[in-house]
Amino acid sequence: MVVTKHFATHGKKYRRRLIKYILNPEKTDNLKLVSDFGMSNYLDFPSHAEMVEMYNVNFTNNDKLYESRNDRQEKYQQTIHAHHLIQSFSPEDNLTPEEINRIGYETMMELTGGRFKFIVATHTDKDHVHNHILINSIDRNSDKKLIWNYALERNLRMISDRISKVAGAKIIEKSFSYRDYQKYRQSSHKFELKQRLYFLMQQSKSFDDFLEKAKQLHVQIDFSQKHSRFLMTDRTMIKPIRGRQLSKRDLYDEEFFRMHFAKQEIESRLEFLLNRVNSLEDLITKAKELNLTIDLKQKNVTFILEEDNQKISLGHQKISDKKLYDVKFFQDYFKNKEVIASEGLENLQEQYHAFQEERDKDKVSTEEIEEAFEIFKEKRDTVREFEVELAENQIEKLVDEGIYIKVSFGIKQSGLVFIPNYQLDILEEENQKKYKIFIRETTSYFVYNKEHSDKNQYVKGRTLIRQLTNDSRVIPYRRPTVKSLQEKITEINLFIELTEADKKYQDIKDELVKEIAEIDIKLNQINEKIANLNKMAEVLINLKSEDVSSRKLARYDFSKLNLPESTSLEQINAEFLRLQKELTTFLEEYENIIKRLEIFVKVLNRKELKWRNGHDGELNKYEIID
Repeated sequence: MVVTKHFATHGKKYRRRLIKYILNPEKTDNLKLVSDFGMSNYLDFPSHAEMVEMYNVNFTNNDKLYESRNDRQEKYQQTIHAHHLIQSFSPEDNLTPEEINRIGYETMMELTGGRFKFIVATHTDKDHVHNHILINSIDRNSDKKLIWNYALERNLRMISDRISKVAGAKIIEKSFSYRDYQKYRQSSHKFELKQRLYFLMQQSKSFDDFLEKAKQLHVQIDFSQKHSRFLMTDRTMIKPIRGRQLSKRDLYDEEFFRMHFAKQEIESRLEFLLNRVNSLEDLITKAKELNLTIDLKQKNVTFILEEDNQKISLGHQKISDKKLYDVKFFQDYFKNKEVIASEGLENLQEQYHAFQEERDKDKVSTEEIEEAFEIFKEKRDTVREFEVELAENQIEKLVDEGIYIKVSFGIKQSGLVFIPNYQLDILEEENQKKYKIFIRETTSYFVYNKEHSDKNQYVKGRTLIRQLTNDSRVIPYRRPTVKSLQEKITEINLFIELTEADKKYQDIKDELVKEIAEIDIKLNQINEKIANLNKMAEVLINLKSEDVSSRKLARYDFSKLNLPESTSLEQINAEFLRLQKELTTFLEEYENIIKRLEIFVKVLNRKELKWRNGHDGELNKYEIID
């Protein structure tokens, strides 16, 4: 089992002492279990003291250059001079110290993208072998500091777990198959309770309505103590479940639920008013009549709702994580909005009350809540969980806890997604294995971008389902990296320069490079079009979503995309298939040009060239003469 910890290192002196400690020869097999990246190594066989000094100089040089370029440092991290990570492994993992050091190195390379210097020292003095990792706080170019935040912490954990799993380390002690998981769902009190609370939040008009309907659904809620407690009276429960046991992010306390309904009311008032006022000033004025204060700062907006003798304040980030309802949103909205007649706003409270009734007309009554919940469970279990059979080229790695699959969101947007065992079925059919995964629309999945960890992200199940289905129909092909192409072209240039070769060699090279550049541009253009189509399809699907927030955001995106009202999902899918065929054609052309470039390199290396004109408009082809 792998555990990762992070500690900020304050002060240059402490950083030096830390370097000395982690490089201890007695702990690192006489410095054999030490690796680094980005260091200027001016010693062939350094001693412990020399290596400490060498690494310290490397870090200090970065500090000096950065300080000379910057008048001020980041306010909250100006005293942080390094980041100390501890990556611990269980003795049961059966990994050698060398393998553990390599895991630490690969984790850091992926996490930092090769932008920061770091040291990996593997200690073997304990029962559990562990890595001490020290990352310089300033990048190799001495331009920027490493900002350690929640996203980077999450990326570290996810990357470390993935690389460790692939190497054979245990991450999850208990693993379940999909069939085991189905049994767990039927018997688990926590799973059932979260189902009921989620349903109650969707079907309640207010916090008080939520409490009343909870009683009818046999959920007993206690907010009077330090920790919120929940008990389902129609199930055999030995003790109540605390709110903090239901989620790592949310406490499920009274504030959590009150905030949910406050957000719902703020959004409702904004939706009601935006269609009825012509300016931001009118919006602010009329909102106050509905007990909503809109406080605009330079970029951010704070909403203060007064209801039931309580004031609840929420920033626009809490209302929407898509920058909906920030200052720019309101400015753009009223700039592009058609002016309407401002009459008929005298009885605003009455009008809004009627709007609320219309909004809540589909919410079930307290008496109907039990029956509606049973229907909800049946619908949720049968409709929102999809079975996807994986093609062979989509499987990256099978590990003890699940499977890693490859997902492409475009040519330059790809990554790995981990599917745990409880969402995986492996079937033996006709001497071959079939891999089926079960994905829920609403579940979030983490996507690893191995080249750029800052692009790691969560995607919803519905997005993953659509993309996996698309991927299975596309011929997998990975273009050569820009680096490899540059190396080949550099090799050609060097040969021409050294041998003073005929001008025709230079002309051939220039022609090939031009073709590569032209097709690369076309590939990027097609990829952007495909990405846009995916967004359009997502908007059209979400316009019909059962989730109110999804529909609101979809309407906003619909207006931004300037889509005609007549646009259909069928039209988008047809265009998507056409572009996929076009993409495959260009990829084949790209592959052929790269092959000809490689042949050209081999020809030049052998110093013999025979070329003949191609046919049907093709460029020159090359053959190697022995």
